[in-house]
Amino acid sequence: MKLIHMFFMALTILPFGVVAGQSVTEQVLFSNAWIKKPMPGMSMSAGYVDIDNNSSADIRLVAVRTPLSKMAELHDMVMVNKVMQMRHAEAGWVIPAGAKLKLAPGGKHAMLMGVGSDAHALTKASLEFKFEGLGWVSVPAVVKMPMP
Repeated sequence: MKLIHMFFMALTILPFGVVAGQSVTEQVLFSNAWIKKPMPGMSMSAGYVDIDNNSSADIRLVAVRTPLSKMAELHDMVMVNKVMQMRHAEAGWVIPAGAKLKLAPGGKHAMLMGVGSDAHALTKASLEFKFEGLGWVSVPAVVKMPMP
């Protein structure tokens, strides 16, 4: 089981260019990528991942997309008048040098809209993230129900 986990972790480190003499695989590390299996009859879902900025400079995550949905946006959960609300993060998020951005249930996430009915049967898909000045990177993700 540990070998399978290590193999999947290796798959989530995908190069998408070279910046300032340092390869992107040295700059950005993706782990724990997964997409919530849509509820029957629903066309919305969410994607999650941990993104480590291993570079010496801040980077900005500006967009997300996936072949699984017609539309995807970066969203955040915020408390407004003691009510939790979901908001589109139009400017994305800065990941400071040496820091981690965690997209997780109840917080920052990739909101997937217009998910096809075939998504219910999938076990794997990809999430694609765009970084300002770096371009797009595709990250393999597991499609699963959340753990209770």
